[in-house]
Amino acid sequence: MINTGLKTIILSLVLLGSTLSAGTSSYEPDTKSLVGLEGGYSSLDYESGVNLNNSQGDTGLANLGLKIGAETRDFRVFLSGRYFYDSSSRYDYLTTIGGEIQYKFNPSKAFNIFLGVNAGLANAKTRVEGESFSRTFSDPYFGGDVGANIHLGNVTDLEIGARVMSLQSTNTKDDKSYRIGNIVNAYASLIFKWSMD
Repeated sequence: MINTGLKTIILSLVLLGSTLSAGTSSYEPDTKSLVGLEGGYSSLDYESGVNLNNSQGDTGLANLGLKIGAETRDFRVFLSGRYFYDSSSRYDYLTTIGGEIQYKFNPSKAFNIFLGVNAGLANAKTRVEGESFSRTFSDPYFGGDVGANIHLGNVTDLEIGARVMSLQSTNTKDDKSYRIGNIVNAYASLIFKWSMD
């Protein structure tokens, strides 16, 4: 009879403990959906010419972008598209479509810092001075990004960051080559976020 009472008490404690631990699980991820509107300024380096007689230069580009994604406490993932505008008209167009994955450091409730990698596909069209034809590019890029998210409230962040996209794409016609190197980008984004069910 004592054994039965002891077994009932132990079983009750085990069931109570498992119920309490299930209700306070810290393993549940706090996942949020994200949409971001981005604006920035970029520098693109290029070189053109025949073999070792290449001329080198760079051009400045303004850019607009849209990104959608999700985040947990420590990670963010985005799918993104960007359009780069060249006021010097060297490039008829330059667009990228790709993705980013970032690790977040959370030193404060007011902001976090992130470090990430990016990759995707870049498309461009340019006409070199003195040539009667256009050159087009459609090549993969990869790179890295770093920045900070300033929390403006529960549903909005101001993201300030910098990224490098390494394209290293070459177009050769009539023994003359045109090579796009790196896009270095400084940007700001408004990130809108909401909880996922």
